[in-house]
Amino acid sequence: MNRLPRLLLVLLVATTFASCRAKTENQAAGSGGYEFPIEAGKYRILGIRTDNTDHARAKQNAESAIANNPNLKAMVGLWAYNPPMILSAVEGAGKTGQIQVIGFDEDPVTLKGIEDGKVHGTVVQQPFVFGYKSVEFLSALARGQSLDIPESNLIFVPFKAIRKDNVEEFQAELNRIKAGNGTPPPHNQPNYDTSEKVKIAFLTNTVDPFWNYAEEGVRVAEPIFNAECEVYHPPNGTQEEQKRFIERKIGDGCQALAMSPSSPESQTGLINKAVEAFHGNVICHDSDAPNSKRKFYIGTHNYLAGREVGRLVKEAIPDGGDVMIFVGMMEQLNAQERSAGVIDELLDKPIPEEIAKYLPKDEVTQEDKPAEEPSPESTSEPTPMKEETSPEAES
Repeated sequence: MNRLPRLLLVLLVATTFASCRAKTENQAAGSGGYEFPIEAGKYRILGIRTDNTDHARAKQNAESAIANNPNLKAMVGLWAYNPPMILSAVEGAGKTGQIQVIGFDEDPVTLKGIEDGKVHGTVVQQPFVFGYKSVEFLSALARGQSLDIPESNLIFVPFKAIRKDNVEEFQAELNRIKAGNGTPPPHNQPNYDTSEKVKIAFLTNTVDPFWNYAEEGVRVAEPIFNAECEVYHPPNGTQEEQKRFIERKIGDGCQALAMSPSSPESQTGLINKAVEAFHGNVICHDSDAPNSKRKFYIGTHNYLAGREVGRLVKEAIPDGGDVMIFVGMMEQLNAQERSAGVIDELLDKPIPEEIAKYLPKDEVTQEDKPAEEPSPESTSEPTPMKEETSPEAES
């Protein structure tokens, strides 16, 4: 089994997760670690601000970053609600156009901001596909049917950048999904035996419009695969809420589970308990738990998506400047990988060979191609990240 792609990212996660616990320490996080601020050529990355999925705190983080960093040129939000909170803070400070906003996901406020020229762009995933494919895979697993899964146990769903020139077309696509007319993605294999009805579950990590699109994918897939799927969005985005849901599903006849773990490392035992209860039929979506016994992961390649966000930053402020990153929780793997991708892009690091192969062929540029013989001084590993800010930024 080829585990190199995941091992590269696990190294990133291990160093990041360990350093996240020392928020007040400004020291390198293990081999290849960085201190904030990070000097990246024309760019200076001040740090990463987290909010524990508290939207009010997310806005406060953005406001304090603006107040304490007069030379701030770009603010990057890596979870769906971060860009709207950033935009609100920028508008409140009267700095629309002076501070560029770069986002992630397709919050309506973010898309409207792109239309109005207040947000430079965002990188969007395909949550509808997450939901649809989870039902497809879980239904087959619950019936004991074999699946053609990559040896890496990683199934990546493409992402794309949304700018002013394509936001209207993308919005029309979202409207079709919300109206129940989302287009089913190609199936993993041509034929499934769907004669037996199955009970499955789809667990997200919080309440957010992003997950509504995933639920639409679930609802479109249910009749196609003869499945009954309970979808649960934890109201407060806590581990305890996810734990209670899983424990309830273990006892109610559920046969398979897809989940987005809010804190993969601390939830490994819970995930493994679910794996045992559901006879191995547990997968991760959106955020992975690679150290658990989950069967496989389906979702975005978050490191490469982070690189795309970094490219949007370069477009937005081509002359360089100070950059601040905002995200919900650094304990979550997708936050770690996206952050590393943004920073590595601003550092102009080559994309590691074992990761670059996941780029769509039409998106592999000359600079993305890995060097055949990298120098000893350079590293092919994604940047290990820390959840802290520079002395210039409020902690």
